[in-house]
Amino acid sequence: MMEKINLGVWASPTQHNIIIELSKNGPMNRKQLVSSLKKPRTTIFDNLNRLQKRNIVSKFAKNNGDKGRPQIFWKLNNTDGEQ
Repeated sequence: MMEKINLGVWASPTQHNIIIELSKNGPMNRKQLVSSLKKPRTTIFDNLNRLQKRNIVSKFAKNNGDKGRPQIFWKLNNTDGEQ
């Protein structure tokens, strides 16, 4: 899946690392990405938003049945044209 995304033209090193983490691990929340990449929470958030604007990643909410806010997870979008 990753080889279909041309990273060299526009992706920052942080964006590249986010894409690699999501491709290896599947959907992750921001806290998991912060821990894995050892980057500030705001840096991860800003780069996830940039990737979302380029339609590389998308977010979804997952509620585990408890009260409170659902967790927001990020995943790679399908880049090969399949749905």
